[in-house]
Amino acid sequence: MSVFRFRHFEVRQESSAMKVGTDAMVLGALVNAANSRTILDIGTGTGVLALMMAQKFPEAEIDAIDIDPSAAAEAQINAENSLWNERIQVYESDLKDFQSEKKYSLIVSNPPYFTNGLLNPDRSRAQARHESALPFELLFARVNELLSDGGVFWMIAPAQAMNELRAAAERANLWLKNWIDILGKEGGSTVRIVLSFSSNRTENSEHDCLTIRDSNGQYSHEYKALTIDFHGVRV
Repeated sequence: MSVFRFRHFEVRQESSAMKVGTDAMVLGALVNAANSRTILDIGTGTGVLALMMAQKFPEAEIDAIDIDPSAAAEAQINAENSLWNERIQVYESDLKDFQSEKKYSLIVSNPPYFTNGLLNPDRSRAQARHESALPFELLFARVNELLSDGGVFWMIAPAQAMNELRAAAERANLWLKNWIDILGKEGGSTVRIVLSFSSNRTENSEHDCLTIRDSNGQYSHEYKALTIDFHGVRV
């Protein structure tokens, strides 16, 4: 059995195509949304982001959806085996068909077409999969419908998708709040971007940068500090 062990939970990942990777770790650790009580994880895969949100926001109720039956079933098992099984609900659902009576103060997504690792991104394949799997227009339109007033949407994406993402978000009346460039290695180029959007329009977004590994290929001090609450060992 393939199991990824975190500090406070384990993730079984035999069935889901989206294995636990640096993308999910970075996104989950960077999410900043004070007092979130209702959270939605879109494209949950193994359920790793839902579990990270449950750890990070102890008062929150988390819903997680995935279109893939095997992934949804595995995410359900991982949720049931966690400390937070009563606060996580997993649904097998396409985002376009998902219905909820509640609005979410926080929505997170590591979409399935962004599964490539940070250190070896297949950018053209990721972009091609986006066109057939979950168009940005649909993603942001549904996020806008499901997000509560003042709520925040956090996601991770390939760096080259920045302009398209921002334009699609604005067409859905969602506005960029945070923009974090993710560098795989010190001195390298940006391979991923972590973004947050809100329905509350702001004039200036916050722009930052995170480097995963130093020039020697070791985890950087900033990455270790960011993820220390989640890693099973002190990396």
